[in-house]
Amino acid sequence: MPLETALSAVLAGLTVLLLYASVMIMKRQSRKYEHIPMVTPRIPLVGNATSLDMSCCHTVLTGWATTFGPIFRIKLFQEEILVLNNFDSVYEALVVKGSDFAGRPPMYRTLQAGRHRHSIVWQTYTDKLQFLRKEVLKSLKMYGGGCEQLQQRSDLEISHMLEHIGKCSGADFNPWHLIYEAVSNVMLRLTLGTHLDQSSPSFQAIKDINHLFNDTFGPGQAGLIDFLPWLGHLGYPKFRRRLQAALTLRDQFWQQQLQLLKEQDSSECIVQTILSLISDPKTDHMDITEATAKEVFTNLILAGTDTTASALTCLLLVFLHNPDVQDKIWAEIRTHVGESRLVSLADRANMPYMQAVLLELLRYISHVPLAVPHYTIRDTCVQGIHVPKDMTVYINLWSVHHHPADWDQPWTFLPERFLDQTGQLLPLSSPTRKRLLMFGAGRRVCLGEILAKNSLFLFAAALVQNFRFVSSAKDERSGQLPPVDPRTYEMGLVLHPRPFQLRAIPRH
Repeated sequence: MPLETALSAVLAGLTVLLLYASVMIMKRQSRKYEHIPMVTPRIPLVGNATSLDMSCCHTVLTGWATTFGPIFRIKLFQEEILVLNNFDSVYEALVVKGSDFAGRPPMYRTLQAGRHRHSIVWQTYTDKLQFLRKEVLKSLKMYGGGCEQLQQRSDLEISHMLEHIGKCSGADFNPWHLIYEAVSNVMLRLTLGTHLDQSSPSFQAIKDINHLFNDTFGPGQAGLIDFLPWLGHLGYPKFRRRLQAALTLRDQFWQQQLQLLKEQDSSECIVQTILSLISDPKTDHMDITEATAKEVFTNLILAGTDTTASALTCLLLVFLHNPDVQDKIWAEIRTHVGESRLVSLADRANMPYMQAVLLELLRYISHVPLAVPHYTIRDTCVQGIHVPKDMTVYINLWSVHHHPADWDQPWTFLPERFLDQTGQLLPLSSPTRKRLLMFGAGRRVCLGEILAKNSLFLFAAALVQNFRFVSSAKDERSGQLPPVDPRTYEMGLVLHPRPFQLRAIPRH
């Protein structure tokens, strides 16, 4: 046999062997997931990617749940992803078997600059993460005297916001900017111990950082690069540049503020608390560095500001469509607080309707519709279905909070669903309250849950106490209101309503 013929035969044999091995590996991999119902049809190489519109993936997944059931898997390119769509499966995964589902998946975007090693959001479940969560919670101090400090810091920014709204003199204005400035400054006081004027370059940098992170780190179209990271170098250079621009701008702002913080030598902020851990011998093995403090700051300032500001803006939209809601809140405030002082956290117990409105707001808008992805750290099961280790898990809170079997008229804003027959707030143990999971649950529950609830209450109460919100003059002439339905909102880090204007009529 000639040498060339022999070599050709060997190469052909090796090719066949490699193909056979690849097929066997793929079959073995697929068997790991065979117990989980899968969404069909699937296209070779891309799976379900062409059918999943990433700009509204939460609504697509919710639609698939009606066809494939509350627990299913999707394939995005080469990755199998478990999707949980009802309360029972989500509660089991996050609470009953919380340690099994406590990981975070490796993602191209969070691997940049080592964010996954220092973040309290994107870091997988490690001893370091557990330690950082405890330290941040202690620093937030959301009980007792800590609530008083939040009240004081919030009142300063709320008063500033009310003053600016009053200067609009009943003219049309976009409420987002004034609300965002006030909420952002509350978070800046908590994290860095500082306040920034809206007209300052530093505050503009915060807004630019928020915009870029919404564009590049949200679960929408930007998520494509996590599944096809080579796009950042070849077919998607524009996105990669924006990703780097977001991180660069964040780093520049951080360096400026860190220098100011060191000059002030203040210990009354979260960042200073994390920085103090660097020199603590007890944390030597945890790799706590300045990068850790930077990531904690980033997590808190972005998530803490955007979620609360967006929720408050949505609440004003609800007022336009349901004027009786703000009238009932105003009546409650007038009865239990009056007009001579701002509403305080201590007043909350006497304002059940106000609390019901905020609970219904968070259910209705579900503005973090898919939560942060989870990741199984061991073989486990949910609702009797085997789930293998190292599997990404999407928690579809949008579906949980709008399932017609659990929520009567899910697309209607009904605060009364959280009140009993006497008008008092339902207890936490009630089935209705338990099914509300807007901050997640279990070991990875949102660190800022209490902070967010307190801030939302203080800001919302102050807005209603001082103004009655009505449609803009333009909308009044046209007879059309801006859409309130959260299915029309735009995806970023959180869901945002489309920009709109309204008028604020002073109450006194």
